[in-house]
Amino acid sequence: MVLPVNNPTKSYWIEAAESPLRDFRSTVDLPKETDVVIVGSGYTGATTAYWLHKYTANNGSTPPHMLMLEARDICGGATGRNGGQLRPHAYSRYPAWSSRFGADGAHTLIKHEMAHLPAFRDLLSEEGITEEVCFKLGETFDAAMTEEAWTRLKTAYEDMKNDHGENGDVIRDCRLIEDPIAAEEFTQMKGCLGAVVHPAGQVWPYKLIHALLRIVLNAGNLNLQAHTPVMNVSERDASGWITVKTSRGDVRTKAVVHATNRWASHLLPDFDNLIFAGRGSLAAIKAPEGFIKHTGAQHWDSVVNNYHVQIPAPYNTIIVGGARQLLVHDPRSYLRNDSEDKQFDGVPEFYQSWPASDIVGWKGEDPAELGKRVSEGGCWTGITSSSIDAFPFVGAVPDHTGHFVAAGFSGHGMPRILLSAAHITPLILQFLKITFTPPALVAPYPLLPGPFHATAERIKKLQKLDATEVFEKTVKADLESARKSFCNDARSRPRSDQA
Repeated sequence: MVLPVNNPTKSYWIEAAESPLRDFRSTVDLPKETDVVIVGSGYTGATTAYWLHKYTANNGSTPPHMLMLEARDICGGATGRNGGQLRPHAYSRYPAWSSRFGADGAHTLIKHEMAHLPAFRDLLSEEGITEEVCFKLGETFDAAMTEEAWTRLKTAYEDMKNDHGENGDVIRDCRLIEDPIAAEEFTQMKGCLGAVVHPAGQVWPYKLIHALLRIVLNAGNLNLQAHTPVMNVSERDASGWITVKTSRGDVRTKAVVHATNRWASHLLPDFDNLIFAGRGSLAAIKAPEGFIKHTGAQHWDSVVNNYHVQIPAPYNTIIVGGARQLLVHDPRSYLRNDSEDKQFDGVPEFYQSWPASDIVGWKGEDPAELGKRVSEGGCWTGITSSSIDAFPFVGAVPDHTGHFVAAGFSGHGMPRILLSAAHITPLILQFLKITFTPPALVAPYPLLPGPFHATAERIKKLQKLDATEVFEKTVKADLESARKSFCNDARSRPRSDQA
């Protein structure tokens, strides 16, 4: 049995938001019965609840009664700890995806991610919460910090352009900045050799989820329960009920949505060797208002990167993550590691050195001032998921009637989950025999890509893979990066090496 730790490091996103829903419980006791239990209160759970509400709001049918159970505080997991970028893979995964699924298959995957930009815009505008959740659209960049990185990024861009033409419906929104001076000016990254620029967005993820949950709570058909870990979920019995066992008692339900991402295998053992933990780290750094012009990422090779976004006024804080120059020296400290109650050794100091070392025009001192003390949310860790084939599992769970899943988003859920949740919503309502009408919000957007579907064939095929072998290959690749020069300057070597 695997559950998240009880005392994770504090995240700036969570601490600065000061949400009244943080430890919320709709009722003192759990209901005895409900239509749907949603396990997990992060991005997946909240958007599933939102879509269940929207699909049944205007058609005269009785909306399903929903119970959402969260092991810790509301949205205290990966969504409350991520980088804040709504950043599709507009081109960078094209070579890998086209080699697996062909040019059209890769294009379908990219279009699904890109569709999240207008989907977010339209949803937040309709609900009137755009400003509240600090959402905006703009451009992001991949900055090449080495020739190795520039070759990789430029090749991915050109492969996509060659297959789909420079006026293709995605590639036309991407562009190269090949002049190093222009690239450094645009990216604000010292030593940038070139960059690929494409559309993206940014959002305060924790505020987003709490706003969506507030909307559904106000509609009256959601019971939200913090600090209620689920210990076991039964199969559907002859009467059509599934029993959900929690630390606070049992609940009978007609359907269960597994929105637990890395922890899906806790209740669904079929995913034991398919979804794994990954521990990441971020920090919040005080900055002048509007100092960072674009969200972005620095790349040294296919493993080592940093990424960042600046929150608007009155917060004016840069959220920076990655720190791979330092972390790759010990891959097992973050690969398949659930220790989000611990900081990485040396990482707070690494992040504090980042602005003066890496940002053009930074006037502050080294070390930079964190947005909060380290122990109060200035630097934190969080658990993402890693899927064995790099794609999430979305849909009805094979051989488990009444169970639905959206999990395994591999640290890239922001441009995938909203429309994945929209995919499983009609499946749930059809199973419950509840009449529904798809909201206008979902009409323009593409169907779920084939590689996301949680089919019996896919699961059985992946279960035959040697997960240990896959893990060791990843460790080996990261250690190879650790030997490169950009991981061996004074701030990137482990402290033990500098003693």
